[in-house]
Amino acid sequence: MATPDPLIRGIDRIFIHTQDVERVFARFRHEFGLPVAWPLADCGLLVSGGLYAGNMTVEIGRFTGLGLPGTWFYGLGFAPWQPTWEMVEGLSSRKILHASPLTLRYESPFVMQSTLTFLRDFLDGQPNTAFWLGRGNTRVGRALSSLRTWMAGTEAGSKAFSMLLGSSLVFICDNHSNPHQARINELRATWRETGRHGPYGITGIAGVDIEISRNLGCWKRLLDRPDLTTDSSHSFGKEPLLRFHPGEENRLLGIEFACADLPSVTQQLRDQRSLVSADEKRVTLSPGRMDGLTIGFSQSPIASLDTT
Repeated sequence: MATPDPLIRGIDRIFIHTQDVERVFARFRHEFGLPVAWPLADCGLLVSGGLYAGNMTVEIGRFTGLGLPGTWFYGLGFAPWQPTWEMVEGLSSRKILHASPLTLRYESPFVMQSTLTFLRDFLDGQPNTAFWLGRGNTRVGRALSSLRTWMAGTEAGSKAFSMLLGSSLVFICDNHSNPHQARINELRATWRETGRHGPYGITGIAGVDIEISRNLGCWKRLLDRPDLTTDSSHSFGKEPLLRFHPGEENRLLGIEFACADLPSVTQQLRDQRSLVSADEKRVTLSPGRMDGLTIGFSQSPIASLDTT
């Protein structure tokens, strides 16, 4: 049997959900010195802003009507190799449950457009069953995709849509906004020239950590990794890595920044009494420092992790 073409190019973004978007966005921007990929914007369904981390985006936002309290790693977004509907065919052939694509459009203050295809059974607390009707690249699937996009763009529709959302999401993000891509390219070039960013000398994100218990088969099919285990890492040919850890739940655990000088960062955090753990390879911020989020640092092996 011929090996199917890979679906996933890499990690596009980590999504942090919070009710206080402005405050958390500002904290990440200034605490870590990350440049703005797009300013806080409202598309109706979602209010969010993005920060560029050298090799992926940290998006911070809230869904309309999703009143869950706190701040947590809500979603993981992958970049596809193929355009949306070709990618959908790949999902169907791998028997990966997914919703019809949804396109979000931001008009101000930054014009951008992204099509999101939500996947099922990858994390706990995902949307309920009704959310997944209309799978596949079919006439019905395309019609439902258009309906979902229209619905998300209306006030009543976005509120109804948000009622279907759970406490986590895994999705594939097809960015097809020229102004937005131009902005990312500009940030990428500047990042390479600068080499390190912010008070911690961040060079990129080294990895995204996931706890996994019962759904290893879904990850194997999505990543085309039949050898994947609950205690392994997946490389997309560049960092950040997707790192799996065995546990009792299926959830996003945290992220790890790569930094130019780990001993210096360790000392800074000790001076601030912000460390929860440290060894020669990794230090971890106290979750209380960043609204309960688990964020670590490791030594960057090279000056820049961005090879795209």
